[in-house]
Amino acid sequence: MMKTTARARLLRTWLALLLLLAASAGSAWLPIGPALLPVSVLIALAKAALIGWVFMDLRERQPLLRLAAAVGLLALLLLGTLSLVDLAVRRDEPVPWQEPAVLARPDFSASMPH
Repeated sequence: MMKTTARARLLRTWLALLLLLAASAGSAWLPIGPALLPVSVLIALAKAALIGWVFMDLRERQPLLRLAAAVGLLALLLLGTLSLVDLAVRRDEPVPWQEPAVLARPDFSASMPH
């Protein structure tokens, strides 16, 4: 049987994840403009930290395993940051547009046996 303290910890974590889910869904409806992205990322990081700390038991693992998890998270953060920088500095250059050609309908009746 699971200890009462472990069950209570899992229940608290589950409730915290539900609150973060509600915050994530609710923030989509708030008219906060460009601040929505950082708020959403912070909520997602909080959810990931809770899952890693409680459900993956990173708080009880060896330091090398925690370091590996941190390196993976930092790599993901670096890729996200580089994507946002690319999006911020990219110029929107229109490309020339050419109307698609209208092709004649192929006539397959000549190749079909009668």
